[in-house]
Amino acid sequence: MVDVRRWLRDDRDTPFAERLARDRAIGRRLAERDPLRRVLAWWRDVRRGEAGNAGGGQATLGQRVAAARRLASGALTVVGLLLGAGVAGVAFGYDGRYPVNLFTLLGVLVGLPFVMLVFTLLLIPGRMPGLGALQAVAAGMNVGRWMGAWIDRFLGADLFAPGMLGTGSAAAFSRWQLVVFSQCLALGFFAGAVAVALLRVTFTDLAFGWSTTLDMDPRTVHVWVAALAAPWAPWLPEAAPDLALVEASRYFRLEEGRMALERVEQLGTWWPFVLMTVLVYGALPRLVLLVVGLWRLRRATAALLLDDAEVTALLDRLDTPVVDPGAGGEEDVSPDDAAEVPPPREPLAAEGLLLMIWNGAVAADAARDWLARHLGVAPAAVLETGILQSEAERRTRLRDVGGQEGRIRRVVLVTKGWEPPLLEFVDFLALVREELGADCSITVVPLDVSGTRIRPDDRSVWAHALARARDPRLYVMEAA
Repeated sequence: MVDVRRWLRDDRDTPFAERLARDRAIGRRLAERDPLRRVLAWWRDVRRGEAGNAGGGQATLGQRVAAARRLASGALTVVGLLLGAGVAGVAFGYDGRYPVNLFTLLGVLVGLPFVMLVFTLLLIPGRMPGLGALQAVAAGMNVGRWMGAWIDRFLGADLFAPGMLGTGSAAAFSRWQLVVFSQCLALGFFAGAVAVALLRVTFTDLAFGWSTTLDMDPRTVHVWVAALAAPWAPWLPEAAPDLALVEASRYFRLEEGRMALERVEQLGTWWPFVLMTVLVYGALPRLVLLVVGLWRLRRATAALLLDDAEVTALLDRLDTPVVDPGAGGEEDVSPDDAAEVPPPREPLAAEGLLLMIWNGAVAADAARDWLARHLGVAPAAVLETGILQSEAERRTRLRDVGGQEGRIRRVVLVTKGWEPPLLEFVDFLALVREELGADCSITVVPLDVSGTRIRPDDRSVWAHALARARDPRLYVMEAA
């Protein structure tokens, strides 16, 4: 994802005619129809073509980011392992005078991590009304964000920091990467805690008990214990303490004298329950969240790639238009000379391509000629509209075109580039998106008064105005 996006940005310097011929030739050879598989197959083809110009095997930015993510995950796991071992070493401390307090032990090893888990879960939906401040605190405390910021700072990846609580694919990618990093730390913590617990159980004579200042009946404590042990009690009864053990385990600080040997042995039988509680209520939710996080991170990575405007333009270039029987067909193009092949002399009738002309920017015939010269295609339909039409009229005409021509997959919208993109135009873009669907790509072509490319300052105005729409399938094509 990182390498494809960066390569496409550098590829902007390649003349459009060369890009179109190269990508169209590759697209004809691709059997994949899924957009993600199509982009990845295109990437493999392009990389094979550049294999001879590889820069001495130097790692790409994407490879460095992948290595940094593995390093960060490993480092967080090791830190969690050491932290868990240290905390468990203190929590399982037993000097022979008083038993290990079960309430304190489970509160430290299960309760506190559960609170941290809730904070992590708060971040997954993105910004929620009324919880923005709490989510911001949770995000700031999360070590996963620190790791993401480190990768961004030292590699210049710009992937993890921006708008984590916002909407869109970039924010979703940041959130799920944070979740994955957090679970690496948490699972390391529980691995260290369980390892220390097993060592203490094996090489020391631990005794567990419970104590409270409150007037609490042992039967009430047993109900809580039985509820916690319910998931494993049927198949691991030794890890489900009975009422007799609960009653025998209560101790008081002011008790004097040594505990009977039989009672010490009885109190030691709590350890299977303690380990199962830590594993089931501490480690297992983290493991499940890690698996879900890796799955969602993979999907978020694909979405971040496909939502890139340059990738949308690439997919449009890869689509080979269906040849109209009356038009001249395209000749087969070999990979070696694809970049040298100009657009076809005869325009091809492109299925699902709608040409729209806003506010009389250019005559319909001139717009058709532009498409034929620069894209080598003829539109399936032409729609002229503008500010003189009401929203209801525009909506009706869009629905009529969509119903007559089938599913519109691509819109080329020609407009006057010297006029600023007014709210009326922005509202019309939103209407087009609403009527034609989220999968339809919209290419805006601002024209100068002479019918050619606009000035750099006008281009900057259009770029900033359309970027505010945050529409991943909306992009600007400069008229050559």
